[in-house]
Amino acid sequence: MITYPEKVEYVKKQSYIVAAVGKKRPLNAIELTEMFFNIERNYFSVLLCIGLLQVVKDKEIKNYIRNGMEISEKQINFFNDLLKKEDLLGTVPVSMEVTNSTVSPFSDKLIVALFHFLNSIDVTLIGHALSLSMRLDLATYYSKLIGEILIYAEKGFNIMVERQWLEQPPQAPNRKELKGT
Repeated sequence: MITYPEKVEYVKKQSYIVAAVGKKRPLNAIELTEMFFNIERNYFSVLLCIGLLQVVKDKEIKNYIRNGMEISEKQINFFNDLLKKEDLLGTVPVSMEVTNSTVSPFSDKLIVALFHFLNSIDVTLIGHALSLSMRLDLATYYSKLIGEILIYAEKGFNIMVERQWLEQPPQAPNRKELKGT
């Protein structure tokens, strides 16, 4: 929560984006919103990973899920720590629970495909947060995070390719080949 502004204020200096050494401006409402949504998404991700780790038997997929959970936990910790450094309260976990089931309701193929899809969404949403961030430290972290998620996503992509679980999407004709060049 932030206080409701009493008047309109305009950015006056470049230092709004690039702070002087040792000085950072307070987070703005847009940055806080993106951080909050990132934390919430990652809490949901951790819960999903916990549930799937209980039911998946394949060691490679289990390790892949465990890696994803570690990335999500790292993001939660980073943003909560940043909020605390700014004298703001971090967010608390969502009020959902994971059952104690050890029987998978989904195939391994569907689970890995879900993670592949979620990685794509995560990169998109973090890219959105990056585009709205007006603090260089946040922009730097978001950029680093996108790279980390892309490296993680490649592992899932490789699992799907190696197991022949990934259908190739339709492609445009190869005009060079058709022209004989």
